[in-house]
Amino acid sequence: MKLKKFELFFCCLGNGITVCNKAVTEHGDYKTIAHISEGGNIKLYVRESYIPAIEMEKIKVTAKSQKEKFQKRFESLPDLEQYGKILDNVPCSKLIEFTKDKKPLAEKLPGMREYYYTIA
Repeated sequence: MKLKKFELFFCCLGNGITVCNKAVTEHGDYKTIAHISEGGNIKLYVRESYIPAIEMEKIKVTAKSQKEKFQKRFESLPDLEQYGKILDNVPCSKLIEFTKDKKPLAEKLPGMREYYYTIA
Protein backbone atom coordinates (compact mmCIF):
# COMPACT_ATOMS: atom_id res chain seq x y z
CA MET A 1 0.00 0.00 0.00
CA LYS A 2 1.49 3.30 -1.06
CA LEU A 3 0.59 6.42 0.85
CA LYS A 4 0.84 9.96 -0.46
CA LYS A 5 2.02 11.13 2.93
CA PHE A 6 3.76 9.18 5.63
CA GLU A 7 5.09 10.96 8.69
CA LEU A 8 6.88 8.77 11.22
CA PHE A 9 6.35 9.58 14.89
CA PHE A 10 8.12 7.89 17.83
CA CYS A 11 6.80 8.21 21.37
CA CYS A 12 7.57 6.59 24.71
CA LEU A 13 4.59 5.43 26.71
CA GLY A 14 6.51 3.69 29.48
CA ASN A 15 7.12 0.24 28.01
CA GLY A 16 9.29 0.83 25.00
CA ILE A 17 8.73 2.98 21.93
CA THR A 18 5.44 3.28 20.06
CA VAL A 19 5.80 4.08 16.37
CA CYS A 20 2.99 5.94 14.62
CA ASN A 21 2.14 7.45 11.26
CA LYS A 22 1.17 11.06 12.00
CA ALA A 23 -0.34 11.43 8.52
CA VAL A 24 -3.16 9.01 9.37
CA THR A 25 -5.53 9.11 12.33
CA GLU A 26 -7.58 6.25 13.73
CA HIS A 27 -10.07 6.68 16.54
CA GLY A 28 -8.84 10.23 17.09
CA ASP A 29 -5.17 9.28 17.45
CA TYR A 30 -2.18 8.72 15.19
CA LYS A 31 -2.18 5.32 13.48
CA THR A 32 0.02 2.92 15.47
CA ILE A 33 2.23 0.97 13.09
CA ALA A 34 4.78 -0.69 15.38
CA HIS A 35 6.16 -1.10 18.86
CA ILE A 36 9.82 -1.38 19.82
CA SER A 37 10.22 -3.20 23.12
CA GLU A 38 12.66 -2.09 25.79
CA GLY A 39 14.91 -4.89 24.52
CA GLY A 40 14.81 -3.55 20.95
CA ASN A 41 12.41 -6.12 19.46
CA ILE A 42 10.06 -4.81 16.78
CA LYS A 43 6.39 -5.80 16.59
CA LEU A 44 4.61 -4.53 13.50
CA TYR A 45 0.89 -3.76 13.61
CA VAL A 46 0.72 -3.26 9.84
CA ARG A 47 2.25 -5.08 6.91
CA GLU A 48 5.82 -4.09 6.28
CA SER A 49 4.80 -3.04 2.75
CA TYR A 50 2.65 -0.29 4.33
CA ILE A 51 5.81 1.39 5.64
CA PRO A 52 8.08 3.14 3.11
CA ALA A 53 11.53 1.50 3.00
CA ILE A 54 13.36 4.60 4.24
CA GLU A 55 10.99 4.86 7.22
CA MET A 56 11.33 1.14 7.97
CA GLU A 57 15.09 1.64 8.09
CA LYS A 58 14.60 4.41 10.68
CA ILE A 59 12.53 2.01 12.79
CA LYS A 60 15.24 -0.66 12.53
CA VAL A 61 17.99 1.81 13.47
CA THR A 62 15.98 2.96 16.48
CA ALA A 63 15.38 -0.67 17.52
CA LYS A 64 19.08 -1.47 17.19
CA SER A 65 19.99 1.50 19.37
CA GLN A 66 17.35 0.50 21.94
CA LYS A 67 18.70 -3.07 21.96
CA GLU A 68 22.29 -1.93 22.49
CA LYS A 69 21.32 0.33 25.40
CA PHE A 70 19.19 -2.40 26.98
CA GLN A 71 21.93 -5.02 26.71
CA LYS A 72 24.61 -2.69 28.06
CA ARG A 73 22.41 -1.74 31.03
CA PHE A 74 21.40 -5.37 31.67
CA GLU A 75 24.96 -6.72 31.47
CA SER A 76 26.16 -4.09 33.95
CA LEU A 77 24.00 -5.80 36.61
CA PRO A 78 25.58 -8.45 38.87
CA ASP A 79 25.24 -12.01 37.47
CA LEU A 80 22.81 -13.08 40.19
CA GLU A 81 20.51 -10.13 39.46
CA GLN A 82 20.61 -10.92 35.72
CA TYR A 83 19.76 -14.55 36.48
CA GLY A 84 16.81 -13.48 38.63
CA LYS A 85 15.43 -11.08 36.04
CA ILE A 86 15.72 -13.71 33.33
CA LEU A 87 13.95 -16.35 35.42
CA ASP A 88 11.19 -13.86 36.29
CA ASN A 89 10.46 -13.19 32.63
CA VAL A 90 10.84 -16.46 30.71
CA PRO A 91 8.05 -18.97 29.97
CA CYS A 92 7.76 -21.98 32.30
CA SER A 93 9.36 -24.35 29.78
CA LYS A 94 12.49 -22.19 29.64
CA LEU A 95 12.45 -21.67 33.40
CA ILE A 96 12.59 -25.43 33.89
CA GLU A 97 15.30 -25.80 31.26
CA PHE A 98 17.45 -23.07 32.81
CA THR A 99 17.06 -24.26 36.39
CA LYS A 100 17.73 -27.92 35.54
CA ASP A 101 21.04 -26.99 33.91
CA LYS A 102 23.67 -27.84 36.52
CA LYS A 103 26.50 -25.86 34.92
CA PRO A 104 27.94 -23.00 36.95
CA LEU A 105 26.06 -19.74 36.53
CA ALA A 106 28.96 -18.10 34.69
CA GLU A 107 28.79 -20.81 32.02
CA LYS A 108 25.05 -20.84 31.46
CA LEU A 109 24.31 -17.12 31.80
CA PRO A 110 25.48 -16.08 28.28
CA GLY A 111 23.03 -18.48 26.62
CA MET A 112 20.27 -17.41 28.96
CA ARG A 113 20.94 -13.76 28.10
CA GLU A 114 20.71 -14.45 24.38
CA TYR A 115 17.29 -16.05 24.81
CA TYR A 116 16.12 -13.27 27.14
CA TYR A 117 17.10 -10.61 24.62
CA THR A 118 14.78 -12.18 22.04
CA ILE A 119 11.78 -11.77 24.34
CA ALA A 120 12.66 -8.55 26.18
